[in-house]
Amino acid sequence: MKKTANRSRNLLHNHPMLRKGGVHDKSNKAKRRKEKQNLRKVWFSLSTHRVLREDHAAA
Repeated sequence: MKKTANRSRNLLHNHPMLRKGGVHDKSNKAKRRKEKQNLRKVWFSLSTHRVLREDHAAA
């Protein structure tokens, strides 16, 4: 009878923890930070626009 060589198996091949991979999204922290930055940009643009209008109207 012919002996077959013992091949090592990849034990991680069907591991349940490796099935949770998928699309890599931004974390919630990164999303909140981006939202705050955008809000500050809008506020800053509105406040500078308003200040410029008031200075122009006063002159």
